[in-house]
Amino acid sequence: MKIVVIIPTYNEKESVGGILEALCGKVFKAIQNHEMKVLVVDGNSPDGTAEAVAAASRRHQNIFLIKEKEKRGIGAAYVAGMKYAIEKLGADAVVEFDGDWQHNPEDIKRLVAEFDKGYDYIIGSRYVPGGSIPKEWALWRKFLSRLGGFTAKFVLGLPVNDTTSGLKLSRVKNFAELLPLDENKVLSKYYAYKIQFLYEMLRRGAKTKEIPIQFLERRGGSSKSTLRDIFDSLRVVFALKFKKR
Repeated sequence: MKIVVIIPTYNEKESVGGILEALCGKVFKAIQNHEMKVLVVDGNSPDGTAEAVAAASRRHQNIFLIKEKEKRGIGAAYVAGMKYAIEKLGADAVVEFDGDWQHNPEDIKRLVAEFDKGYDYIIGSRYVPGGSIPKEWALWRKFLSRLGGFTAKFVLGLPVNDTTSGLKLSRVKNFAELLPLDENKVLSKYYAYKIQFLYEMLRRGAKTKEIPIQFLERRGGSSKSTLRDIFDSLRVVFALKFKKR
């Protein structure tokens, strides 16, 4: 099967080259029963991120790049990436992955192993036993990290501990291909898209499993999360709650 790892980037030149080499080297070579590809969706980074990806693609034929005209948000980037992966690259499964080393590339092997067992939706979870967030985070940041997720879990009744994880594998057939892969249908162009996509996957009966991950401190660049994302997440949660009625 074809599995496409989608990485949204904005000003990640310092880290993206190393991530691509790690994926196309040791990680993908260990996954011998699938055709692995990487798709980077760059939001017109001024620091040369797209150029670094293009250079890597000349060394590895399984690296692809979408360079957008402007930064539109991580949700918009994933919508574009999933649509391209399914329609142009023939993906049977798509992986959501950060481009700043907060996710360990080695964890992709664990996601794929669960996919091979028949799971449709595998979530790298920070909040199950064995999972963690950076110890360096301030208390307020830890609180904000949990707030949107807890609200989504209890308001929508989602049987998942980490509702806003950025590391997931989704089966395409009957699931990811039916997500609202249109900017006019997705409820958020930012981080809250995760809640909507999770809700839609579970609503369609995806066989789901959470596996523990260590969410790491980013290397280089700066965090894209803002207080706006918390309010946006709450907005999406209650929009979905209202939609259920």
